[in-house]
Amino acid sequence: MQIEGTVQPWAISVSHSRLHLRGLIGDPEGDDNLQVLDVVFHDVSRICVSDSYRQFELRLATPEQKAAEEERLGMQWPRALMYLLSSERTADYVVAGRVYWAEFDVSPTEPSPLLQEREGVRVPDQIFYA
Repeated sequence: MQIEGTVQPWAISVSHSRLHLRGLIGDPEGDDNLQVLDVVFHDVSRICVSDSYRQFELRLATPEQKAAEEERLGMQWPRALMYLLSSERTADYVVAGRVYWAEFDVSPTEPSPLLQEREGVRVPDQIFYA
């Protein structure tokens, strides 16, 4: 998945091992509403992210890339996947069990419906995951 816009870390939930990144697509100075795309990682084991991405590209690390990082850190994540976040910054990644993403019709300042755990929160018809 690629996002042309600004993607930033938005929230970390330590108790639920989640990381929320928010993408804002469009012209912040324009008259049109910004598109909001949320990316939420679950069962996070390790985070190595930048403060902002202009060219966000979410993809799975190869087994060789994951093994090299595990060896470098002296750690292993046997049941987790390593997600790379940018083709320009190969050291930026999240190790997690699963990732979900969806576009929402919300204000950029509102919380993500992907993180809401109460009834009545409107979620999109399509939520993607890997």
